[in-house]
Amino acid sequence: MKQEHAVIRMDVLGRKAWLKVYAQDDRGIKLAILDLAARRLGVPSLRPPSHWGGERACMIEMRRIDALAACGALVPEVLGQGKNALLIGDIGMTLKSLLHQSDAGMQANLIERAARALAQVHANGGYIGQPYARNLTVAEDGRIGFLDLEEDPLESMTLGQAQVRDWLIFAAGTSRYFANPSSQFADVIRPSLLSVPASTRVELMQAVDRLDIVERIARRLGERARRIAGALAGLRLALES
Repeated sequence: MKQEHAVIRMDVLGRKAWLKVYAQDDRGIKLAILDLAARRLGVPSLRPPSHWGGERACMIEMRRIDALAACGALVPEVLGQGKNALLIGDIGMTLKSLLHQSDAGMQANLIERAARALAQVHANGGYIGQPYARNLTVAEDGRIGFLDLEEDPLESMTLGQAQVRDWLIFAAGTSRYFANPSSQFADVIRPSLLSVPASTRVELMQAVDRLDIVERIARRLGERARRIAGALAGLRLALES
């Protein structure tokens, strides 16, 4: 069974910080099933990266924080390091928590800003890995930040595929906040998608096309599945316009 990483709030010299302790991970069977599904669908960007725990996860997160900072992204400052733990600075409330507190207009604004920040990382040659709303933050100055970087998609895919994966994950997690998740979401992310590398847009459209069967099936299922369908439809509409 998977052991969750422990994240503990602390105060360091009057500054809010977080102690992240990396547990060992045991999801081999689950990851193998996901990998097989991605291969059958012909969408390599959905292949799951290796999920390490302990010291290796800690080292990956440190490396990824440095790489994203070099891309101009807002990431936590490493204040201290142990064998399997990092002490990191706070970079704001999570996007997920703010979206739950906001009205429709503010939700659209927050998601547009997050999409722009993601696109900027891609334009600078970077990638995120898990850009779920819970892993994005909004700093006091309004900048969008990125958390939970303990996995590296480049262990199992190319840079372009990792960027495609970012958009698929981001769409799945944020399109749900729109009354019409396809057209309204497409309107919000379209300007940002225009700034990402052209090769990434082509790969993303190919992935969305290959997931057409998933979209059609999902529309007939429950609310959670229909959100996935809306995310895929929104990406397609944004890319086609």
